[in-house]
Amino acid sequence: MVGSYRLVREIGRGGMGVVFEAHHVVLPRRAALKVMHPELRKHPGMATRVVQEASILEHVRHPGVVRVYDCALLDDHRPWIAMELVEGQTLAARFAQEFCLHACEVATLLAEVADVLAAVHARGVIHRDLKPDNLILTPVDRDFPLRVIDWGVARLGPMGRLTLDGLTPGTPIYMSPEQATGKNIGAPCDVYALGVIAYEALTGRPPFDGRTLAEVVSMHLTGEAAPLDELTKAPPELCALVHRMLDKDPSVRPGALEIRQMARTIALEQSTAYESFEVIGVERERPRLPRAVRRHVAISGQTHDVVVVDPDALEHGITEMVPTIRKPRWTPDLAYTEAGNTKSARPPITPRGERDSVVGEISAPKRR
Repeated sequence: MVGSYRLVREIGRGGMGVVFEAHHVVLPRRAALKVMHPELRKHPGMATRVVQEASILEHVRHPGVVRVYDCALLDDHRPWIAMELVEGQTLAARFAQEFCLHACEVATLLAEVADVLAAVHARGVIHRDLKPDNLILTPVDRDFPLRVIDWGVARLGPMGRLTLDGLTPGTPIYMSPEQATGKNIGAPCDVYALGVIAYEALTGRPPFDGRTLAEVVSMHLTGEAAPLDELTKAPPELCALVHRMLDKDPSVRPGALEIRQMARTIALEQSTAYESFEVIGVERERPRLPRAVRRHVAISGQTHDVVVVDPDALEHGITEMVPTIRKPRWTPDLAYTEAGNTKSARPPITPRGERDSVVGEISAPKRR
């Protein structure tokens, strides 16, 4: 038991702590309960980092950020956090299954992560450790299709200055040049890391990788990523956006709001193109056009042309503006003469006046 939660099983382990699936003993609630490693108690400030993560999760209200339920200390003074339990797959696990992703999916991923970053950056929060392991894909979730997790090394005001001696927080492969040098840490750091993730999603490998930490850091500081248009068939707009995010100068990189807008536009264009590609070669049934029938009706010994359009056919297709008459419920015997031959002995039905016209239903004269 930890607080009001009963631990069920271990579901993850990171550099700062272990994450368990837990059930509340009273409420029908499942939670992800994170407990700090015992060996980190000797490092000053690490317990404060865990509490800082809980503070960030409580401070930022966004469906792409997990909700925090509770935070307290164990008997040995180790902090723990009870958070929203998210069912999904990490982006790192997705990369292990597929070598690279479709351009439409990458653009959608960029837009969704940028939406989260725009919300946290507006509150002065910087993640500083954005990587595929910290992105959980939840495509069936009604609130948001992903979650950004592990805010333990995020920067929130003066508390974000807490670090281990001689260690810069972050993962080297996804670390921006200014973060590698420990100077000018800001929102562009997360934009750079997101650009590295997008580059890896499009090509199957990160833009900078090496055998040692020093080699990777050197590539981030002075190296240039191979052009995406030579490695992938992604649209030029998406390639240009990713390269802007990987610029060495933080002031040149686009902001999270700009990335969200541009990525959404690219994703919409790619999804439309994909749908058009899918329907090529499919023969569609042509709509049935209404047929206009010209009938000859004899009234008062004179023949009149009446155009009748099938009302059922008017529901489909494009029609001409032609006069229509309603179908009569019954058709009376009309008297007409053909070469002196009378078909019916009944007197002909004639208009009441010279200017009257026969429309709608035609009824037989009442007997007196």
